[in-house]
Amino acid sequence: MRNSQPQSPVSSIGERLPGADPRASMTQLFESLRPDLLRFAHWLARDRSLAEDIVQESLLRAWRSRDSLKDRAAARSWLLTIVRREHARLYERKRLELVSLDDALDAPGKAAETDGDLFTLRHAIMRLPIEYREPLLLQTLGGFSTEEIARELALSSTAVLTRLFRARNKLRVICGMTPAPDTSAEVAS
Repeated sequence: MRNSQPQSPVSSIGERLPGADPRASMTQLFESLRPDLLRFAHWLARDRSLAEDIVQESLLRAWRSRDSLKDRAAARSWLLTIVRREHARLYERKRLELVSLDDALDAPGKAAETDGDLFTLRHAIMRLPIEYREPLLLQTLGGFSTEEIARELALSSTAVLTRLFRARNKLRVICGMTPAPDTSAEVAS
């Protein structure tokens, strides 16, 4: 079989093992779901090569813990979850350079940046009182959860949620939009 067609190592592993066992069918299952995983990873990452890396890492993780998959019918959702988590891990490792917001806004920017919605939004955010600006920036730019913001600012989760709601309402007013109704005031009365 010198000139036989090359086969994928993943899809042909079951044929090479003597007495193909259930692991070979697991390999076929993983290989059949690979296009779905790749589409999902591409949607998440917006980059084909990055999506391929994510899927490869995800399949390695799935293969190592294949014994934890009890129901083959749940394999697709199990693998999609692994892909989503692998995509998130990618950004856990990637640390972006931090820049002071005051310095960034004071720095002379391009003329195009001073026009439009982005400049208006940045200016509106900087006009917020610090007690509202801080949790909003931690959530939107830092990606912190409500609990993480609460720990960082020594507040309760409820206080953080309230400040985030009020910050967004103040931004709406600054930008000339109608603020969202405060339903907690209606419930209290």
